[in-house]
Amino acid sequence: MSLPSPLPRFAGYEVVAASGEGALSTVYEARSVPLGRPVAIKSLKASILPESPFAAQFDHEAKVLGALSHPNIVLLVDFVRTKSHVFLVLEQVDGVSLGELLAKKPKLPPEVAIAIAAEVARGLAHAHPRGIVHRDVKPGNVLVSRRGEVKLIDFGIAEMTTTGRTSIDSITTEASFGTPAYMAPEQILGERVDARSDLFALGVVLYQMLAGVRPFEGRGEADKRAAAARIRRDPPVPLGRHVPGAPKRLERLVMGLLEKLPDDRPPSALAVAEKLDALAATLARAPIARGALIRTALREAGIAVPPEEEIAEAAPQVVVRGSQHGARRAALPFVAIFALAVIGGTLVQVTGRGPRDAAGTGDRPLELRPQMAGGLRVLATPWAEVIVDGQAVDTTPFARAIPLTPGRHFVTLRHPAAAEEHREVTVASGETVTLDVTMNLANGPTPAASDAVENDR
Repeated sequence: MSLPSPLPRFAGYEVVAASGEGALSTVYEARSVPLGRPVAIKSLKASILPESPFAAQFDHEAKVLGALSHPNIVLLVDFVRTKSHVFLVLEQVDGVSLGELLAKKPKLPPEVAIAIAAEVARGLAHAHPRGIVHRDVKPGNVLVSRRGEVKLIDFGIAEMTTTGRTSIDSITTEASFGTPAYMAPEQILGERVDARSDLFALGVVLYQMLAGVRPFEGRGEADKRAAAARIRRDPPVPLGRHVPGAPKRLERLVMGLLEKLPDDRPPSALAVAEKLDALAATLARAPIARGALIRTALREAGIAVPPEEEIAEAAPQVVVRGSQHGARRAALPFVAIFALAVIGGTLVQVTGRGPRDAAGTGDRPLELRPQMAGGLRVLATPWAEVIVDGQAVDTTPFARAIPLTPGRHFVTLRHPAAAEEHREVTVASGETVTLDVTMNLANGPTPAASDAVENDR
């Protein structure tokens, strides 16, 4: 996209390129001047005065984003209002919108569609309990990064209330109304909407990713009705007509999201994310990270992605502090998919299964950067705090192996709803040991224990 002339100037930022344009705003790729950090700037168009009521939408979006912090929601870096400019500074996501991906690859494999929808559901599950209803969930408002990340964007017409319910009475501009093809019947009718209205829109997006068309598309060329009229009056086309052989559980979930009455839809975005995770686990031919699935889809659509070794090298560590279950559960859905497929590995016996003092140590004190390192990779279902030789290291899931000195090490896994699990492992130089443990949760059905150590030489 060509830059307007003259080039826009924003205090503290250097514009690199214009990347998008809407009715009220232009989005620029930019860098912060002192740090060189890449950012995205969403600026009110110069033709619209900062005092205009349209500019109030920027203030509103800044307040909404300021209340949110989640890996599946674009991060607000700053909000600036001057006499000449009103703009949001957002994290820069290197990738494409889901709409652009679907334009290149209209039908995605079920495992990819499920992975993307689960990420969007997790973002909504963070927003909804905070009284925020997005109101415009659609492919154009979902970013897919080249690293396989999924981010929900454009909260300009989101409603932030204390109850999580809102009314379209507050809408002041046509641009604030949303996109009819993805709107729930109650939103089209101007009735009160809540989190379940976003779930309807998510259902339309998931259906489109799977089928290549939306669920309420016209019944032939003779059907000239608007999308809003079809959504209000027609049942969705069964998913199986477009996706023969689609798993029945998947079809039931998708069609449940598209129910006309909010009470007939799933109760929450978190419930949807959990169902999608369970489906992903049943569809997977082999354990594979969700990001790898998404990157494969991008690659097949002709969109360049970083090499896999670069992804692995820069994989972030997941560290969760405190004991709040809400923060913990944000990590849970990754566990079922982020498992290690070991090729040519050998199975060895885990020793030392009896409980040990959490402060017990192995052959030597724990070094997090040993020179002659072996490694320990920990998989825990649903998640666990990892303590090695008495030292708290991280909370699963995390991508990299823990570097350890060769020798024996004592591992403790902690979950607030489960008894501690204690393991003794022996690590050799240059060897990565994988510890896979299912925590016995006291507040739910006790799964069969699955303990194994595998060598990845």
